[in-house]
Amino acid sequence: MSAEELRTAIETVSLDIERQKDVLKKLETSKRFLQRRLNAVLDPVARLPLEISTEIFIQCLPPVPEPASSHIPMLLLNVCNAWTEIALSTPALWSAIHVQFPRPEGFENVLEKWLQRACSQPLSISLHGSFDDAVAAVLRRHTQQLKSLVIFHDGRDYCNIGDPLRGVGPGPFPLLESLRIGASWTNKDGEYIFFDPNRTLGVFHFTPNLVECTFDKVTRLRYPDLIHREQVILPTLRRLRFGTSAEDLCSDDGMLRYLTLPGLQTLFLSMKDCSSDDLFSFLKRCTPPLQNLAIGDQRDVTFHQLEPCLLPTLIHLELFNPPNPNLVPDLFAALGPSASSLLPHLQSLRILYYWEVIPDSSWMALHRALSARRSHFTHFTLKWAPQSLEIKAEICSAFQQLVSDGMEIHISAGRRNLI
Repeated sequence: MSAEELRTAIETVSLDIERQKDVLKKLETSKRFLQRRLNAVLDPVARLPLEISTEIFIQCLPPVPEPASSHIPMLLLNVCNAWTEIALSTPALWSAIHVQFPRPEGFENVLEKWLQRACSQPLSISLHGSFDDAVAAVLRRHTQQLKSLVIFHDGRDYCNIGDPLRGVGPGPFPLLESLRIGASWTNKDGEYIFFDPNRTLGVFHFTPNLVECTFDKVTRLRYPDLIHREQVILPTLRRLRFGTSAEDLCSDDGMLRYLTLPGLQTLFLSMKDCSSDDLFSFLKRCTPPLQNLAIGDQRDVTFHQLEPCLLPTLIHLELFNPPNPNLVPDLFAALGPSASSLLPHLQSLRILYYWEVIPDSSWMALHRALSARRSHFTHFTLKWAPQSLEIKAEICSAFQQLVSDGMEIHISAGRRNLI
């Protein structure tokens, strides 16, 4: 065969291949259609009452659904027509979403469609990473429905003096009950991320029904430079955390000087930007029914300075890495030998990463305090920072008696519980 004939033959075969590809594509489409019909015929969910099948789908939801075809609720759209109809007619399936950025171009359209499917349901939205103005615009259209909002900045494409809501606000957010704003310590160039304290405090002006708020590494807020220093009053706020746990508290607690929270029940703070006087003034101003207090990595606060802040309403107290060597022994002594002493309603006490040696007299003072509270005290933890720690056998035996009575006591150096 000549070269020209070979070229013609190759072209003919190529055309046949393309035709076969089209046939195969149509067959694949037909197969998917028939599979969906078979799924519908065999599917027991399709034979259930709608309210039951709907509830089954809702119970399958993860806490924060992701917009991926392999995750519920989007996965439900790929099974059969019956499941698709149920999923699209159930707004509760679309009322929560967790998005990890970056996302492909045009993701705002996916987000808009998702939130529209939620209809008038209250929304729970979690955004991690750097998102653009188009995504922020979608969220602004739904601020009236937001019940829970998490925004965590990773520092990419973000200026040093910035808006913690990243263009989503200002509100109003009339339904918002839970808010968490977080950030990486630095952006991609290693520069610290700063947030405008006026904007940060301004968030509270648009959240009249906020119940829970967490600031997670919203770093180095410059509260002395505030333009508007009037008090922000939030009667509904019950839980305020500067960090996610006692081990991870951050230095944003200077804003307490500008907050009045008469209903506060839980407070986590580091006392890096907030002195004991600031905390006492805050508590005196608010007179809150405080039940949970966690203080982490605080400055060199003495027990004498901290004691006025230990309200008698406290049920749970946590101290993380207390630097003052006398704070813990003084606390044990002040708890006293009777349940009517300091912190009469205390049920749990956690002290994490303590470095100092505790004298035997302080251990026995703690034992007397726990014994007096054995009717309601449930849990004591002291985690020693050094790996080696020894407690006299008779002291251990005294604590072990409380454990045998049902109290949980963990005194550890490293992973070893000494009790």
